[in-house]
Amino acid sequence: MLIGRDVSIKDTNVRGLVIDETKNTLVLRINGEQKRIIKDKNRFVAYANGKEIKIRGEEINLRPWEYAI
Repeated sequence: MLIGRDVSIKDTNVRGLVIDETKNTLVLRINGEQKRIIKDKNRFVAYANGKEIKIRGEEINLRPWEYAI
């Protein structure tokens, strides 16, 4: 699950904190605003413990408990 993780959308300047996740979307808090981002067709970079984890949206286009990171 990505909730609570800092995530950026690859090839864009969009970066924020994941505050909610559904099967098809991530909700990011970016500069105090909430943005709903479609998982499919996007590539993400999650940041955890000083490391970058590269994720293709189609790999996590599932309910959060159906995959493990």
